[in-house]
Amino acid sequence: MRKLAWAAGAFSAACFLAAYLLPESWLLPCAAVLALLGAALLLLRRKWLRAAVIVSFAAAAALGTFRLHEYLTLDRARTMDGETRPFTAVVLDYPDVYEDYCRVEIRLKAEGAPALNAILYDRSGTLNNACPGDRLEGSARLSSTERRYGKRYDAYTARDIYLLASAGELRVSGETSFSPAFALRRLNRLLTQRSAEIFPADTAAFFQALMLGEKAALYEDEALYVSLSRAGLMHIVAVSGMHVAFLVGFLQLLLGTNKRSSLLCILLVWLFAFVSGAAPSALRAAFMQTTLLLAPLMKRENDPPTSLLTVLALLLLFNPRACTSVSLQLSFASVAGLLLFSPKLNELFAPKDRHGLPAALLRYLGSSAAASLSVLAFSLPLTALYFGGIPLLSPVSNGLVLWAVPLCFGGGYLACAVSFVLPAAGAALSWLVAWPARVLLLAARLIAAFPYATVYLKPHMTVLWLLLLYGMAALARFTKASPRFRLLLPTAVSLAALVLALFSARAVYRSGATISIIDVGQGQSLAVMQGDSTVVIDCGNTYNSENAGQITGRYLLSCGRRQIDLLMLTHLHADHADGVLRLLELLPVKELVMPVDPNDEDGLLEPILASAARHGVPVSYIAVDETRFVGDIRLALFTPGLSGDANERCLTARVSLGDYDMLVTGDIDKAAEKELIERHDLSGTELLIAGHHGSRYASSGEFLTALGGSTAVISVGYNTYGHPTNETLARLDAYGYTIYRTDLHGTVEIRAA
Repeated sequence: MRKLAWAAGAFSAACFLAAYLLPESWLLPCAAVLALLGAALLLLRRKWLRAAVIVSFAAAAALGTFRLHEYLTLDRARTMDGETRPFTAVVLDYPDVYEDYCRVEIRLKAEGAPALNAILYDRSGTLNNACPGDRLEGSARLSSTERRYGKRYDAYTARDIYLLASAGELRVSGETSFSPAFALRRLNRLLTQRSAEIFPADTAAFFQALMLGEKAALYEDEALYVSLSRAGLMHIVAVSGMHVAFLVGFLQLLLGTNKRSSLLCILLVWLFAFVSGAAPSALRAAFMQTTLLLAPLMKRENDPPTSLLTVLALLLLFNPRACTSVSLQLSFASVAGLLLFSPKLNELFAPKDRHGLPAALLRYLGSSAAASLSVLAFSLPLTALYFGGIPLLSPVSNGLVLWAVPLCFGGGYLACAVSFVLPAAGAALSWLVAWPARVLLLAARLIAAFPYATVYLKPHMTVLWLLLLYGMAALARFTKASPRFRLLLPTAVSLAALVLALFSARAVYRSGATISIIDVGQGQSLAVMQGDSTVVIDCGNTYNSENAGQITGRYLLSCGRRQIDLLMLTHLHADHADGVLRLLELLPVKELVMPVDPNDEDGLLEPILASAARHGVPVSYIAVDETRFVGDIRLALFTPGLSGDANERCLTARVSLGDYDMLVTGDIDKAAEKELIERHDLSGTELLIAGHHGSRYASSGEFLTALGGSTAVISVGYNTYGHPTNETLARLDAYGYTIYRTDLHGTVEIRAA
């Protein structure tokens, strides 16, 4: 078992090195060097070198496997990048249908190339009703998935998807392929539809995510998603070992514990893993549960660390790029923490020498806290890195709600099964099962409402805090103090450091006036902070995989801001307003301001107003020019004139912080700029937020002369419009402006006073 652990661990570690550190051209030379090293060590025939031999050969095999996989997949995809080719394909899953297009996963065979998994985008409506197994043919423009929005992007390749295809001519042949995988996807769709029908509307999205891993409806519910995230409970709806354990426990409760029930459990565990989408966390859980059930049947001792490493190596053997999957990393990190720390923490938090109901309750809470802390031991850095937050109340929230999860999981499946045979009984059972789900979701909302349920720090402060936490933990590990003290020392020191970091950030941004042009990619989101007052202007982006509201909310929270006094929208285009729904969930807003009769071609007005009403946020429509004061922040709001394109008539704001003035014009063009300077004296404006993300149709010479400013910031990211244009950059430079760009400089902070 130890030899297997060494081999699996070395193979997995080498895959991570290949994905994140080693240049592609180094992989085969490094594999050759490691293989030669292993052979040399093997010739020495020393027992104490056996582990080194195993590690060398396993790492060499991993690097070779990684490069072979790249050759067979990404290298082939790169040769087709940017080309339009005829293709045939098989649909692998049901399409995601949106207002004007749909996207579907396919197995694509392009002319002159091997078959690769791809995402096909169709705007014709041809595939809106496609099913797994349907055969397609047509032509499509192809692009590699290794980069998205101009940046390295691992999420697709981690899922074994290597091409994006934009459909041109497209036909469904009428033929259908059959495979067990397609049958399982159809079963998933059947259960998803049934759960939507039988569970109450306020819990249906939760049950779909919990039972089947289908989180589309959950992500659409901003309030539900944010409350689960801030309470540290999103892992509940990420199909994992917890769900598999619930399934096995439920089955063994019904069938007993014997050889026949163990084999049936193994079969159903794998069925569940594939029906729920075969995510890395689900496959890991199925592998480990299988080894746990098989060990006594084969009269072998189960070694969890060896099983964990072996499962990881097997997953990476089939797709080495899976190591970049966030869900895989979090899943394995969580289980590693449980294996290493949970037993000892259980002894500390859940003593078994007491009896009675209060003692049993304390043991349950202690065990939940021990499990939560164990999971956080290795997953915390990943959570902070990928999601920017530190879930402080996660142990508390898990202790309060985990009792409800098996009831919802087992009861949900039981209700669905019964509803197919006895619809009325299934409906009654689903109504009953919905109540523990409501309790769980209520607890999540209440915990998420705590100001510091999840703490957000600046990235550099997060790194320093994590180094302090793990440094203190390592130091405490080697002391001779009691186990409680070794746990208490790093906890107390890290919490004290966290409090210090939070209050220092708050003090810094209260001590003067700061204008922040937040890097949200191709879009715009500005924050103005002075004293305790906070104004946000716009919150939206496109060509970005992260929501602008999440980015802006996280930034404000890391600055110690607990509310937004005024949220102003220049207009309702998606790149200026599609993050508002998320922002309203993350921070309380005292007032929302927008132009009267805003152009709503992106369909954002109704959901924004509904969310504002739900949160009790008053909405003001600016019909005439007016001046607002938010603390010491002065806002002169100018209504759109009659000039310019109708889609680019925006509410304009001149923001004054003492003697320092900033002008925000949204997307107005040169004609609207000319009308603006004719109506208002804007001279002495030091800071210009360049209009329309640096478009050549904005920031005219006449306009720049009238402002007489010195600094221009362009809020821009990866885009296909050519923003910012060389023409605009040259003009700003010619008029003496110092230029900052969020795509080059990140978030730009200007201390105005």
